Amino acid sequence: MILHLPIAIWFGMLTIISLFTTASLGIASLVFKKNVFNFHKFFAFTTLGLALLHLILGVMLWFFGVVI
Repeated sequence: MILHLPIAIWFGMLTIISLFTTASLGIASLVFKKNVFNFHKFFAFTTLGLALLHLILGVMLWFFGVVI
């Protein structure tokens, strides 16, 4: 726990920030014709990884009561 919040909540916050960054880069790439597609791909994979960790920690917390 960090600042009396489970790690799953912190990973959830990082996931949503990464998701918004990925969406912003996608919009910048398509609408504004910026050359940020490689960053968009990087953040997309980062978002997937963070979401997977968030899922695992959330299941551990919700179903098993394991607080990390």
